[in-house]
Amino acid sequence: MARALVRPASPSPPDSPERYGLPYESVQFLSRDGLRLDAWWIPAPQATGRTVIICHGREGSRERELPHAQSLHRAGFNVLMFDFRAHGRSEGQHITFGMYEKDDLLGALDFLAARGIERVGVLGFSLGATTAIITAAITDRIAAIVAEGAVARLKPTLARRLWRYGVPLPLGWLLAAWALAFATTITRGRIDQVDAVRWIGHSRAPILLIHGAQDALVSAAEVAELAARCGSRAMVWQVAGAAHHEASRVAPQAFEQHMLTWFAQYLPSERADC
Repeated sequence: MARALVRPASPSPPDSPERYGLPYESVQFLSRDGLRLDAWWIPAPQATGRTVIICHGREGSRERELPHAQSLHRAGFNVLMFDFRAHGRSEGQHITFGMYEKDDLLGALDFLAARGIERVGVLGFSLGATTAIITAAITDRIAAIVAEGAVARLKPTLARRLWRYGVPLPLGWLLAAWALAFATTITRGRIDQVDAVRWIGHSRAPILLIHGAQDALVSAAEVAELAARCGSRAMVWQVAGAAHHEASRVAPQAFEQHMLTWFAQYLPSERADC
């Protein structure tokens, strides 16, 4: 079970920004710990520095989030999309639920800094949402976050996932604890420390927490706890009828409006700053 937990993910079906009419450059950069990550850089005309990094979830790769890149680009934002380690076309042997993925996001920030872009927004889903929260706690280069399905506490989330496959919750909790302990030895990283509730209070970035009302993996109470630890910096938007990582499918127009409004508020253009 521990090996299954951390093994590389199957990529999303092949896709390209070109199919969405997006100008792009295929690029690579290094994570902070030296892994080569594959990415798309999608510059927007008149963006004046406004940039959003899109961080995909554990199931799949960056291709799944291309519709969001199209929305952001249309609104005048540069977009950087990359595959986390052990996903898509990036290097890496293990998924660590944010513990080492934060080094991937830090590498993305380094890539943008080399292009003169110092502060960015991050749009994250599930694994990507948790990673954005962890990373924002250790750098002030993330100016705003939109996070859907951030995992507040990994152990109960894993137990709920097992419950969906017919494992009673008490046994699921025990199996999840064992799996995390063994996964820590496999990856040599404290995966048991990636709970977003440990990190979110150390970030100064304003965060929009998006929660599907039918999310069987992350509870509404956990999302409320995340928001409470942020105080006035957080806002929660709950989407009726949406399961985990499904809010944009259930309410695409509302999702786009919330996302663009949040980033427009906290990522003013350089021209507006002058």
